[in-house]
Order: sequence, then structure tokens, then C-alpha cells
Amino acid sequence: MSAGCLQLKKGVIEISGEITFQNVVPILQQGIKMIEELERVKVELQKLTSSDSSALALFTAWTRVAQEQSKPILFANAPGFIRDVSRVYGLDSVLPISWEN
Repeated sequence: MSAGCLQLKKGVIEISGEITFQNVVPILQQGIKMIEELERVKVELQKLTSSDSSALALFTAWTRVAQEQSKPILFANAPGFIRDVSRVYGLDSVLPISWEN
């Protein structure tokens, strides 16, 4: 297991490792602080290795925070497992997610 990690690189929030119920709260809080610093929010998911459904709760919360601050947000290069989970919960057409090529 690789604990989830956030980094802000060149105005992009990068998530690496995994998101689980055990680590989602600190990731949520750190991400909110990063969102506050940005004019446009792009979250790069390419290095996300695994997650449970808590990742969708995280993305939903960050989307709400960005909308409250009138900032556009995009979750880029989401891996297939995020697509699968988001479809199960009916969020694949609601969240601003672009999928891996």
C-alpha cells in the first residue's frame, strides 16, 4: 500500500498513491487549502494507484468547494477504476472528470 499524497506542482494538484477511508480526511483538508490558492483547479489523477468509494466523496467535496469559490475544477486522467466506481454511484456524468487515454 502506498499512502495518498498531494503535491501542488505548477498550479496543478497531483494525487499519488491510494485514497481510502483511513486517509481521506487529511487529503480533503490539504486539498481545500490548495484549492484556495488557485484560480483554476486541475487535479491530476494519473498517479492514483487505488481507491475505494471515499475518493468520490473527496472529489465531490472539492468540486463543491471550488464552485463556492467560483473556480473551475477538473479531475484529469482518472484511471479506469475511478470510472468504474463513479458509474456504480451514478457520478460519472456529474463530476468534472476526464479519463485516461
